[in-house]
Amino acid sequence: MNNRQQPGIPLCTLEQLRAKRSLGISVEIGGREQAVFVVLDGDSVRGYIDRCPHRGTPLAWMPDNYLDSRGEHLICATHGALFRIGDGRCIAGPCQGDALEPIAIKVSGDTVMLVERLD
Repeated sequence: MNNRQQPGIPLCTLEQLRAKRSLGISVEIGGREQAVFVVLDGDSVRGYIDRCPHRGTPLAWMPDNYLDSRGEHLICATHGALFRIGDGRCIAGPCQGDALEPIAIKVSGDTVMLVERLD
């Protein structure tokens, strides 16, 4: 296995992400279209596949709306499961102990990018 990283696929700007704090994006991963989202975690950016580990449904109840009312956790609109922003681990709900699938994110200048591995 090679594990080299290619430059990346632009997802959004930091300005766009700061304006909403979370953004859903459709991107091609491994040759197929995939729904992902990015979210601010303090000064860091986290990214996840937009799929709840319980039902496989998207998390957002409205476009770009992945956070609970306090902005402290990610929330699944289907059944209210709460996930930690930093690692995607479910802390409340029917999938407690499971986790969202992370994607590799890097910030280059003002651009948030998806990093793909070349295997």
